[in-house]
Amino acid sequence: MQNGPYTRYSSPSRRDRRRRRQQARLRLLALIGVLVVAAAVVAFVVLRGRGGDEPAGAAGQSADGSAAIAGSPSPKATPTEPPPEVWVASATDPVRVWIGGDSMGGELGWALEPMLKSVAGFKPTTYYKESSGICRYDFFDWQHQMETVSSSSKPDAVVLMIGTNDTQSIWRDGQWIHYGTMEWKQAYEDRVGDIIDTMLEGDARRVYWVGMPIMGEGWRNSRMRLINRVFEKQCEKRPGAEYIDIWDLFTTSGGAFDASLRLADQVHFTVEAQERLAGEVYEAIRADWAPPGSETTKGSPSASPSGV
Repeated sequence: MQNGPYTRYSSPSRRDRRRRRQQARLRLLALIGVLVVAAAVVAFVVLRGRGGDEPAGAAGQSADGSAAIAGSPSPKATPTEPPPEVWVASATDPVRVWIGGDSMGGELGWALEPMLKSVAGFKPTTYYKESSGICRYDFFDWQHQMETVSSSSKPDAVVLMIGTNDTQSIWRDGQWIHYGTMEWKQAYEDRVGDIIDTMLEGDARRVYWVGMPIMGEGWRNSRMRLINRVFEKQCEKRPGAEYIDIWDLFTTSGGAFDASLRLADQVHFTVEAQERLAGEVYEAIRADWAPPGSETTKGSPSASPSGV
């Protein structure tokens, strides 16, 4: 019972002090144990990343005896192959350029052909199929088409612009592969890679894969970016294939969709936009094939059709 207006605390007993000291030591030992385990895990991860899968050899050295850089990836087993050789386009040794894709690929061809024809040494051809894409080979089989092009036209350079209609599931072997799944992504990558391989193995020296532009309907843009990443990835894997990014060509200074360069459907290009697109692609071709000093000239293509 407490008396008076204040509370009086008694001093802790010797037993209480000993118990508190023991608890403090236990907490310290537990903390040390946690730190030791964490350090062991970190050391294992670092050592595994630096050389756990490498052939046995001297510490700090790669299999060939050269010094290894800490944290750097292991060297590839074989160096990247160089791209196929090209030559300077000339009247006596012309470059056959095949341009194609969906309707946007057709628009590219209408503007790019005059530019190429204005420089001696290029023989361009344009082919496109409206409403087509890589997802629906049941509608139009682009893999078969490119096999035909490779064997019949035998192009030296191929320009492809396709993907406008690929915001959908893939039809393969009598069943749907639903859009956005990992299986869909793998199937789409396989089809893009197969098309590039078909052209390069058919003796095309360069494949220029033109990416999709920004679209007026916002929901399309995440899908356009997704397939653009696939195009870029597949081109990076293959010497002789080049991905051409055109996204920023059709945006405002703030990065938004520039409606002044598109038709009412917010997809297809105006004549000005077609020429802007063709000029970008022409520069990539010129860098590989055109004689030094050749300049871009503008053609006068018609406006694109309303179909995608």
